[in-house]
Amino acid sequence: MPIRSLQSTSLIVICLFLLSAACTKKEPITYYEKPVSTNLDPTFAWLDEVNNSYKPNFLAVFYKYYNQLIKEHKIEQAAHVLDNVCNRQARNLSFDPAFTKTVLTFAAKYQAKLPAAKTLFINSYFSALYKAKGDNKTAISYALKTTKVDVTDYNSCKEKADAYADLAFSFFSMGNQNTAIKYNFNALECYNRIRSVNGSGRVNNCLAGIYYSSNDYVNAEIYYNKAIGCFKKAGDLDNVFIALGNKLLVYEDSNNKKTNELIDSTYSYFKRSGLQADDIKITVYCNYIGKLIKENRLNDAKKNIDEIAPIVKKLNNINDDATFEGVLFDYKIKKKEKFSTEELLKKLPALIENEDYQRLKIYYLILKENAVANKDYKTALFYDEKKREVINLIGNDLNANKVIELDKKYQTEKKIQQIATQEKEIATKNATIAWLAFLLLAVFIIVVIYQNRQKQKKLQQDNLNAQLYTKQLLEKVEEERKRIASDLHDSVSHELLGLKNGNNANQQASNQKIDAIINDIRSISRNLHPIMFDKIGLKASVEQLLERAQSVNDFMVTAEIDYQGSLDNSDELQLYRIIQEALSNVIKYAEAMAAKITISEKEKAIYVEIKDNGKGFSVQETLNGSHSFGLHNIIERSRAIGGEANITSTKNGTTVAIEIKKKQ
Repeated sequence: MPIRSLQSTSLIVICLFLLSAACTKKEPITYYEKPVSTNLDPTFAWLDEVNNSYKPNFLAVFYKYYNQLIKEHKIEQAAHVLDNVCNRQARNLSFDPAFTKTVLTFAAKYQAKLPAAKTLFINSYFSALYKAKGDNKTAISYALKTTKVDVTDYNSCKEKADAYADLAFSFFSMGNQNTAIKYNFNALECYNRIRSVNGSGRVNNCLAGIYYSSNDYVNAEIYYNKAIGCFKKAGDLDNVFIALGNKLLVYEDSNNKKTNELIDSTYSYFKRSGLQADDIKITVYCNYIGKLIKENRLNDAKKNIDEIAPIVKKLNNINDDATFEGVLFDYKIKKKEKFSTEELLKKLPALIENEDYQRLKIYYLILKENAVANKDYKTALFYDEKKREVINLIGNDLNANKVIELDKKYQTEKKIQQIATQEKEIATKNATIAWLAFLLLAVFIIVVIYQNRQKQKKLQQDNLNAQLYTKQLLEKVEEERKRIASDLHDSVSHELLGLKNGNNANQQASNQKIDAIINDIRSISRNLHPIMFDKIGLKASVEQLLERAQSVNDFMVTAEIDYQGSLDNSDELQLYRIIQEALSNVIKYAEAMAAKITISEKEKAIYVEIKDNGKGFSVQETLNGSHSFGLHNIIERSRAIGGEANITSTKNGTTVAIEIKKKQ
């Protein structure tokens, strides 16, 4: 390639590199894809299946598998399976004491030995545990530990997002809505990085709760609907029913006419879903029981109460206890049965200390209604005021206008974040496109350079071959002159001298010498040029050539000639010389037993083939060597008459194929 062309190419490559560097100046947002689980151990796969977590033998299978991993010192695998089971237990609000002890033991022995990202589930588990106990402050302390860990992959990003969401819910329950909003933002940012639709549902669900706590029922319903849509899209039925239960609270407080319809549809939906989550079942059934009580269908209510009572006792968490105690109290009031408030009163101090205002509201309502049923109106008024205080505490940082203001801020920042994300994605795509263009151009340039070099190399080789051919041609001419001179000197001249000095009396001997001289002259003349060629033509001349070749050499050669004389005399002579040269090469070098000459004339071209059954040779190597005059002679003579020669050779023989285009 010329130097100027190479300089131009280099300039293009540098420009593209600078362009790609400019496109990648902005660092794109980092997204994390969920790792695909392949070739899972059968037991691990069974434990990973959601529905299996509701089976009675779930923990038994886990303990056997987990203990075996610990025994084999497969600590990371043990952490992985413990992580999954912790998630299942926390999600089902099934905090078995023995299992909790297992988590504590693992944390004490191995947490410090493993990377922080692989043990985040421990903080998540205890955050959920204390949240279920109503101890929001302790739950917050565990969640905060998770938020301090750097995000390195999908799992650490998800754990951090869930921790922020848990913090948002805890602060919401404690009435600190500004902080809840802040952590919602943080959660949303992390959920976006793992493209979690389910996470968006959690954020919308919490925001809806903030609207609900400020009595903005319209926006509360809107955001619960958004949350339900996200959960359905993610296939998370658990959270679908949780959001439906929250939406029902909005309907009840706003006296929505569709309240009973929503209760019935949720209850039917749950029965059809086949979902086995105990905590979800308690919420759905309690809502349905409340409706039955209002409709005075007490027998049906009692059947449902009896069905879920053992489940409430088994779970033993404060949230489900409060929900169940509420409908149980309504049932007993309706049945005019006595209701003891001692257990409720015992729970109040812990709820007050932990600022668990959501559950306090439920218990104050029960205590108020119990006092009304007992016609203790003073006590009823006291608990009603307490309930109002709690409601005010839940919304103490926000009134309706403040919620709207925060929501606008939330939406604005969300849009800004989306725009920033889109800009980063566009920048990333542009950078990718620039790099691809750069790579394609680089490949193209490399191909062009390679092709040019190959062409140059071939041209150089052709020039060398042409020079070699010219040199050999001149040498052959000199050899031919030397041979003719030698023949004339050694044969004709010698015979003539002998005839001159001989005895002329023997006329017969003289005549014989004269005949020999004539034959020598004819042989020399025939080698220089086939005298009868112009008269007998190509076909007969080739046949004579083959006869002489067979008579002189122990060699068999045949011919198939279908030629109508379409070439002019000079082209026919060149074709004759090509066949003569090819046949000479076969006799000298091929060690062949036989050869065949084929000439066939078609409408647009004449095809010639000289084929032998000799030992073969390397065509390209020979063409590039110093003893290739014969082959180059064939090629150049073929070109001279408008033809193209193709020489192929294997261990089974050599074929010279020539195609001569007819002149139009």
